[in-house]
Amino acid sequence: MKDQACNLFNTIARVKQLVIRHPQFEQAYQQIITAYNMNCQVGIPQHLVCVGGAGTGKSTLTQELEKAHPRIEQSGNTIISVLVIGTPAMPTVKNLAEAVLVKLGDPLFSKGSAIDKTNRIEVLFKQCHVKLVVFDELQHFIDQGKTHNTLKVADWLKTVIDKTKVSTVLMGLERSEQILQVNEQLRRRFSRRIDLKPFALDEVADWQYFIGILKKIDQEIALPKPLELTDKSLIRCIHFATNGIIDYIVKLLLGAYEVAYENNLLGIDQYCLEVAFTKRIWVHGIGHLNPFNNAFKWQRLDKRGMPFHKASINILEVK
Repeated sequence: MKDQACNLFNTIARVKQLVIRHPQFEQAYQQIITAYNMNCQVGIPQHLVCVGGAGTGKSTLTQELEKAHPRIEQSGNTIISVLVIGTPAMPTVKNLAEAVLVKLGDPLFSKGSAIDKTNRIEVLFKQCHVKLVVFDELQHFIDQGKTHNTLKVADWLKTVIDKTKVSTVLMGLERSEQILQVNEQLRRRFSRRIDLKPFALDEVADWQYFIGILKKIDQEIALPKPLELTDKSLIRCIHFATNGIIDYIVKLLLGAYEVAYENNLLGIDQYCLEVAFTKRIWVHGIGHLNPFNNAFKWQRLDKRGMPFHKASINILEVK
């Protein structure tokens, strides 16, 4: 029993650590690496904004960037060629500057004014040979609903970019791009945009990519009976259940794997997927609201109260 549980946990861990470098992900990665290389080789910084819905691969993208460019201790100095900064949940210019200093290893990160912190960031960027900085989860500034905070951070980001002369990526949910609307100079610097979108099923190539991802995950799960990926109806059900978002695809298939494992089944079937959708994606997804139930009405689950509903926040309308 203990060995069986260990196998279950190992499979779950292996699938969660799986990085699927599908064409959209690879294109985003290469655009960021090009900005990094341009700065490394000829000293010209390039700036990009990378946006995508939750679960579309932004966190995996930053992890892959850091993995490919790890910190290096060299002759008593720390080399951080790629620096990823997570925007604080309740952000201000002060705590964002402190977050940068913490990642740079400044023991006095909380000391000094905003100007002092910015000057120290400039010095440490040079000392650590930073060539690319990613500001992740930038939507936190938008979500606070305070226009004056957004104006301040937009101006601060422009200052840091100009002073440090490193390639910069602003990353977050789609609404993160609103920060560019409040500062024309910042918007001009970030004219290049990368989109990480959910998978569609509009073209033949879309089907092939989507099926390829399902096949890759199913192979990692490695049950004796493979998932039936020649069934177009099943593929459509999986797409409705995940909205084409890779994080939900992983959750759904892992949840279905657990159901199959608990019931001593040889493979994942429609029953496993139906149970997994309710358990792992939407607790209210039963009956006609469950894509794997025969009563499902083939409606997108993106209305208010449904798992793929998108909240809309516009900082330009907040007073």
